[in-house]
Amino acid sequence: MSLVSILLYSIVTLWLVITLLAQHTRFRPFSSIDAFHVIPRWTFFAPNPGIRDYHLVIRDRCRDGRTSGWKSVPIYSARPRFGYLWHPQKRSSKIMNDAIQSIKLLLKRENVGATGLPFTMPYLLLLYCAAHAVPPEPDAVEFQIAIIESTGHDKRRLECSFLSSFHRR
Repeated sequence: MSLVSILLYSIVTLWLVITLLAQHTRFRPFSSIDAFHVIPRWTFFAPNPGIRDYHLVIRDRCRDGRTSGWKSVPIYSARPRFGYLWHPQKRSSKIMNDAIQSIKLLLKRENVGATGLPFTMPYLLLLYCAAHAVPPEPDAVEFQIAIIESTGHDKRRLECSFLSSFHRR
């Protein structure tokens, strides 16, 4: 190998190592010496990372009028061992998460709001998934879904951001 090849391989290797280190917050000093912006910062389309987790819950209303307890609808699938390489089940989790985000946005729109929401695709998708993912109570005639947001790790806070009306089973 020639001296030029060794030099080029060394430069590319050093650039790759610095790039990998620059992704972590404790190695931010690299950005001050990167005048030409040759060290990329990978945010994977999320410059503002999510700080909330979303949970879809469902409850049934029985013939006698009593309601069951809230049951969690599985949104996120378990991550497989090599999920960082191949995780096709993540698509369904992404679809559910996007539907929840869409409902939050649709509620704020004047032309949709709470009255038009039951006729939107995200709402119908969540309704369908919730109704089929959790088995109903034996004498259930209707069901209701809710979106719960949770924030924090140490002081976990729960907030109901959406509550549907009851729908027939």
